[in-house]
Amino acid sequence: MRIVQTFWTAGRNPLEHSFGWLRPEYNLMSWTLSCLSLREHYDEVALYTDEQGKHVLIDLLHLPYTEVHVVYDEHLCLPQHWAYAKIKTYSLQTKPFVHVDGDVFLPRPIPEDIMRAPLIAQNKERGTEYYRKMMDKLRQESVLDLPEYMEDALREESIASYNMGLFGGNDLDFIHAFCKEAMTLCDANKTDCSDGNFNLLFEQMLLASLAQQKDIPISTVYPGIYNDNGYTAGEFCNFSNFCEGKLLHLLGGHKRNKDTIWSFEKFMLRRYLNQTKRVLSIVTPRNIHNSLSCCRIPTNNLIYKIVPEFRDFISQRFASGKHWETDVLLYEEKQRTKTLPFHDEGKEHKTMVKLTTGLSVFELPKDIQGFDLDRISEMLACERHFPLSHIAVYPSLRGDRLEAVPLDDTESQILTFMEGGTMTTKCLRDQIIKGVCHTPGRVPEPIMAFSCQHINYLINTGVLIITK
Repeated sequence: MRIVQTFWTAGRNPLEHSFGWLRPEYNLMSWTLSCLSLREHYDEVALYTDEQGKHVLIDLLHLPYTEVHVVYDEHLCLPQHWAYAKIKTYSLQTKPFVHVDGDVFLPRPIPEDIMRAPLIAQNKERGTEYYRKMMDKLRQESVLDLPEYMEDALREESIASYNMGLFGGNDLDFIHAFCKEAMTLCDANKTDCSDGNFNLLFEQMLLASLAQQKDIPISTVYPGIYNDNGYTAGEFCNFSNFCEGKLLHLLGGHKRNKDTIWSFEKFMLRRYLNQTKRVLSIVTPRNIHNSLSCCRIPTNNLIYKIVPEFRDFISQRFASGKHWETDVLLYEEKQRTKTLPFHDEGKEHKTMVKLTTGLSVFELPKDIQGFDLDRISEMLACERHFPLSHIAVYPSLRGDRLEAVPLDDTESQILTFMEGGTMTTKCLRDQIIKGVCHTPGRVPEPIMAFSCQHINYLINTGVLIITK
């Protein structure tokens, strides 16, 4: 089966525009993973794009598409009508195909029985108040000229639709008729509604209405019916379970969820390190040796307001033009994907850790009021009763390029043990125990757990790096 993808930039620079993602690099990592996962299973994967899309995905990232068609220009339609470009791609197909969005990843081939179906989609949707409010808002803001069958569909208590992160099939006559109807619908309604909800109507809802009208079944990769707002991260964005799933789809708000994005990036660092490095090397402003002189900690940062000394600390440590090699930071980001099995005594003797590159530790002033300390704790995502005393800051290739990690007195003390270089986790644990347990003999279990807990915390937050 032929696999196709559409990347229309609408004249926006993919190196600077995020296309709904938290940052531009995550959009490009998504295209990288989507293409590579498809090429693992299919010999024919075609890209339909514009000049700028071709320049980035092909000339810069060298993604292994078997065909590249530069057929779109920036004036194809209004930028917010992104589904129009996809429909145009559907209409250009002359043999059975499956179109896969750039935020969809396939850990395994689509089952053969589905690939033989007249029509294929990701899953059927059950309309709730979520879509109802979107359509009501759209119709309040725009005067829409719709065919009667679409008016009937929008009057239903539950608006029927299909998720088209994956769409295609063998019935090209129907697909071409659907495309013609969708483009007519879009062209007849020049709505400039900026929230993108019109795409739902002329793609997903139109497909459901037309297929029902013509009594053509749609086979879905996910057989169940999902609420329109029921796409959970656990089911559709679980990279820790990547190989076990049918597909992953980072749709909607998941593209901007920091926990989901960090899980995605960790997966990319583990599995596609060189391709991830290539993405990071081309996205501005990270293409100047990752200089921390252009770090993007916001000037209205709450900690700056409460503790002005923190701004001076950041300026002195990280805005002085220091450079860290991209390879070093990438290696350490990859090492942060590892966890430490403390239950394995043999590995504890062998596991070496070191301080992350460029680490600096800021000690909070003693006179900070309780309310302000609570606000800082909230910003650093630690619980209010966390005995916050220091903030560890280190350079990173993700987020705002500086990671800030809350520390208590014990954790800041642990970092002084590490100033001599690398150390086994067992030696580090023994150093902690020596500082808190002054009675010779067997170490009490609570103290053992206490030391392991703090070492794990420093590893999990990236302050300590497992070297081997």
